[in-house]
Amino acid sequence: MKLLKKILALCFLLFGIPFSAGMIWKIRNPKTAPQDKDNAVAALIILTIPSTVMGGWLSWSLVQQNQREQALLIESSQNQIELVFLELIENKSGKITVLQLARNAQIPTQSAKEYLDEKAKELSADFEVNEDGNVSYRFSL
Repeated sequence: MKLLKKILALCFLLFGIPFSAGMIWKIRNPKTAPQDKDNAVAALIILTIPSTVMGGWLSWSLVQQNQREQALLIESSQNQIELVFLELIENKSGKITVLQLARNAQIPTQSAKEYLDEKAKELSADFEVNEDGNVSYRFSL
């Protein structure tokens, strides 16, 4: 469906824009006969403007559809991370590291750290640093 929309939008715009410009040029040209100007106005109103509007509308709907799909992907990803986080907290008795979350949620370690820092603030978690300098987050169950 998306491919069809793209093709139709392209066709409408490729027809509408150049022919609209041509009709406008013909209407504004002082050497054009009055009958030709009337025909150009009719062509502009009946053919080229609706085609351009339809192509623009289809293009806009494609942009909106892509934005909705991106938002759904982000939301789905966030929900997946949340589920992994909760599962790890439950399985690890409230103690979790950045590496554990990154590995289990399959996200970059920087994203895991940011997520855990945010959750630590939200849920008032404690921090533990081992002798290697690794930080563990301790969440109350």
